[in-house]
Amino acid sequence: MKEILTTTLKNFKQARFTFVLLLYCLIVFASIQFLKNDELVSNETLTYFGAPVAIDIYSFQYWGIISNSFVHYSIGHFILNLIGLLLLGSFVERRIGTKYFLFFGLIASTISSAFQLAFSYDAGIGLSGVNYALFGFIFTKTFIDIRFRIVTKNVALVTMLLFIPFCEYMNRFGGWNVASIALFFGFTVGGLVAFFKSRYSSFAKSALISLLLLSVASVFYTPWSAQWNCAKGISWHEKGETQKAKDYYLQAIYFDETSICGNDNLKIIKVDELSAKAFTAHNRGDYLRARYYYEEILKIDTENSWAISNLKRLP
Repeated sequence: MKEILTTTLKNFKQARFTFVLLLYCLIVFASIQFLKNDELVSNETLTYFGAPVAIDIYSFQYWGIISNSFVHYSIGHFILNLIGLLLLGSFVERRIGTKYFLFFGLIASTISSAFQLAFSYDAGIGLSGVNYALFGFIFTKTFIDIRFRIVTKNVALVTMLLFIPFCEYMNRFGGWNVASIALFFGFTVGGLVAFFKSRYSSFAKSALISLLLLSVASVFYTPWSAQWNCAKGISWHEKGETQKAKDYYLQAIYFDETSICGNDNLKIIKVDELSAKAFTAHNRGDYLRARYYYEEILKIDTENSWAISNLKRLP
């Protein structure tokens, strides 16, 4: 126990950048708590502090897959991640140096967040993916570098790895919202980086570069993602290309029937199309057809003031 405490204190003394990250996360967390409305944290607030929603990331706010790692708003999530960063980050930074520690963190955040975004509906927030990368790095290094020796490493491995499928189970059936995909890819990144400067170095570097390229590419092209399709649909919608927008919204609904973005924007397009037809029919004096179109609009949008007003004007 005394040896563990002594080593931990040495880690703390030489891990300056880890404490900078901790301080920044603390400032962000405190700011979000100050700005939130009751127990709710708005998407605008999260975006302001570096965690835009998926559609916004796909709409050119690509920096979100890195900056989202520093954002927390739940006290339990915040404390757990900061303890992990303090212990794991200081351990790693002391042994590989601040410069490599910084690059390691950037790569881990990018890959874990991007794949979480690609295979779910959100990039996630918090340091969980990065912490898993640090753990994967430390655990793998225990087999090839005596400086990374940890007590009961097998117990730690089993606990950390079993936590991933447990989180996925709770996501599906327990109402949790843990970025389990980010945890898996974070651990994978850490394990690959650990093999640098070993006889498996070439393979590890090639695999890591491949993961990095795939993760970056997925931010620009993820056709199986409802959120990506919605972002593309909105882009075309804003340009007035409604048919192309409709195609993307339909794809979004195909992959996620509950897609609010896809369903709502399709309704907007449908209302616009019906409004154009109603306007033409009304001006031509075809009041029966105009009435039909107004009523169809009100089936979609029961409070559409334009349709309600024009219905009253019909003879």
